[in-house]
Amino acid sequence: MRRLRVSLLMLGLVIIYGTLGYYIIEQMTLLDSLYQTIITISTVGFEEVHKLKDEGKLFTITLIMGGTGVSLYTVGLAFELLLSEQFSHWRQRQKMQNAIDHMQGHYLICGWGRIGKQVATDLREHGVPFLVIENKPERCGVLLENGIPFVEGDATLDETLLEAGIERARGMVGALNADADNVLTVVSARGLNPNLYIIARAALPEAEKKLRRAGADEVISPYVVGGRRISLSILRPAVSGFLNAVLYDPELQAEFTEIVVSSDSPMVGQTLAQAGLAHGQDVLPIAILRSGKLMFSPLPDMALLANDTLIVVTPIASLRTVRR
Repeated sequence: MRRLRVSLLMLGLVIIYGTLGYYIIEQMTLLDSLYQTIITISTVGFEEVHKLKDEGKLFTITLIMGGTGVSLYTVGLAFELLLSEQFSHWRQRQKMQNAIDHMQGHYLICGWGRIGKQVATDLREHGVPFLVIENKPERCGVLLENGIPFVEGDATLDETLLEAGIERARGMVGALNADADNVLTVVSARGLNPNLYIIARAALPEAEKKLRRAGADEVISPYVVGGRRISLSILRPAVSGFLNAVLYDPELQAEFTEIVVSSDSPMVGQTLAQAGLAHGQDVLPIAILRSGKLMFSPLPDMALLANDTLIVVTPIASLRTVRR
């Protein structure tokens, strides 16, 4: 694209040179001068507008020598670009950028390392809109090839977050490799969108407090989580197997999910049994999150309140019905 822009600039200068030359030397009109210039540098073989004087012929020689090569080079470069893989990528990137500009309620994944890849995979499988912020060109190339929306840039900078539509975003995942970079990203994101739900990755234990002070709603250490899952497999293998099956086994055809009771829901004030959410009705209530407190194994006669969050296990086939 840079070479094409330079060649187009040179071609424009050649056309101006030719037009002014014929206008001054041959006293042609500006339109005739432009026409004579174009047929000369394009080598189409048309006759001159009128018989040229000796000065005009000498000028035409300089125009042919300088302008024909520039015009042919520009046309060849344009065709090369149109047929190249780079142009295809550019068009794909433009289409992707248009989609990013219209995103609403999406998630920003800062960093496409091992953590970011897994988060992106899970969000994509569940149809949750997201985009990735990555500053390594080789990773951006892979993202483009896989059709994953991304913004190339430094996630710690305000302009990069604004380009990713952080004001319209629902949440952000800070998954950069360095804890210091995650802290800076969280500070910037919280300042740009106070209502953003922010989850941050912490590699070192001392980084957790800093990330929370910076504005992260939740901080997760992959090493701590991984260690606890291994311990759970050793100490309570059946519980670990149950969680793995419900959370990760697609053959089980069950979903471990949460359902928020909105304040205008007609089920506010109804019991779980009356609302059709009791055990034995295609749903197994595990707990209710109410005012920040978890109440496990809710009974069928427990009444639902506005803004309650139900944690349930339900067959995937019944999930949409249960939510409705």
